[in-house]
Amino acid sequence: MSNFIGLFDFFSFLMFSSILYILSVISKKLGETMGLKKYYYLYYIGIFFILFGSVIMVLSYDILERPKLFGYLCYSIGLTLGFIASLKYWGWLIKELFRG
Repeated sequence: MSNFIGLFDFFSFLMFSSILYILSVISKKLGETMGLKKYYYLYYIGIFFILFGSVIMVLSYDILERPKLFGYLCYSIGLTLGFIASLKYWGWLIKELFRG
């Protein structure tokens, strides 16, 4: 069961990395059109942290808990950076939804 959870973590890390990459490409074009700063670099830094956490998760053994916690920490930092970049580029959509 533990191997299944580790495999699930690894693939979820990869999937979130690919989602952040797709968002970075779309946001880069949106930012160039709207004249925004280059916040899409936050996506790339977030991808780095997620993939780094994924490598740590794969290389850690089942008995060691600290490397797994560090992997999850890197994962959460990467997702937070992606969230911040998404708010910078796509936050206006939320305002428009509530404006109604």
